[in-house]
Amino acid sequence: MSQVTITETFKDSNGNLIDPTSVKLSNPTGTYGIKRNDTDAVMVADDVAMTKEAVGTYIYTFDEPDGASGLVYTYWIEWVYQGHTDYDERIVAGETDDDITPTRSMNKYVDWIQNEFLPLTLITPLVSIEQCVENAIRYWNTHSAYKISQVVDFSAGSARVQLDPEFKAVVDVLPTAATTYIWSSHPLWTLVGITVLDNVTSDLIMMSEAFRNYQIYVGTNFRFAYKRSDDPAVGGYLYCTNVPANTQSLLAIGTKRITKNEDIKSQYILDWILYYSKALVKQMEGNTLRKTAIIDTILDGQHLVEEGREEVKDLQESLARDSRWIIFMKRK
Repeated sequence: MSQVTITETFKDSNGNLIDPTSVKLSNPTGTYGIKRNDTDAVMVADDVAMTKEAVGTYIYTFDEPDGASGLVYTYWIEWVYQGHTDYDERIVAGETDDDITPTRSMNKYVDWIQNEFLPLTLITPLVSIEQCVENAIRYWNTHSAYKISQVVDFSAGSARVQLDPEFKAVVDVLPTAATTYIWSSHPLWTLVGITVLDNVTSDLIMMSEAFRNYQIYVGTNFRFAYKRSDDPAVGGYLYCTNVPANTQSLLAIGTKRITKNEDIKSQYILDWILYYSKALVKQMEGNTLRKTAIIDTILDGQHLVEEGREEVKDLQESLARDSRWIIFMKRK
């Protein structure tokens, strides 16, 4: 968990350092001391005193959310000097994590791979094995469509709700409360009686399309849009319109992304990642053995390379076949 330290310096009109009577984190409305700009979530409550570090210099340190990177915060300084109270608004940004090194513990993945090759000891160094695991995870994130679902709280009047970072895309959203409002639940033609259809197929299609447009007209067609975050550590936002009345939560259904610091526990995902990583290590180990021919050491690693390639191909095909619960289509 990273921390952000803010520093405030106070001087008089002549540029001399001064000590105010009071220095606190508090905005003029008394609602927060520090808040996140992206979600307006309060990070530090109102009326929290800053710590004096030296004459005229005050500091305060707060924790960023787990996995946060490059978040921007707004804070207000309330300071009193010679009986006069002033408010100053400031903006501070957290540290940006540009390092692609994973934060998850790699021990269980590396140990499993090394044990698979026993009683042989791998030539491949640990850091390269860890890189193979990360390469497997990246391939999963870019090629899989594994289903994930989450129930999120929803309050009336909300414009958006934030989902977990592990959501790669959202396929469907189901409100957990169904409306009984007759205009949204019943087609118009059922209210005026049964109509004899001359041409059943065409008339049904026309009526269904008319009812869909009718729902849009009366504002009862529930719709959603998902905006994924560019930061893998921060969840994207789900925007919904025409949510049924009395809805207190939404069921979001989408595809999964393995996050940077996630400890993988799903049996299917873990098995695929481990065996794919093992296949990559086989290729790396085989290439190392092949290079020993330069020093006239007869160790044939070609078999390992070919075996690893075949396993990678098979695992890629299994991922395409078994992990997709939605079908990607392209209209021509």
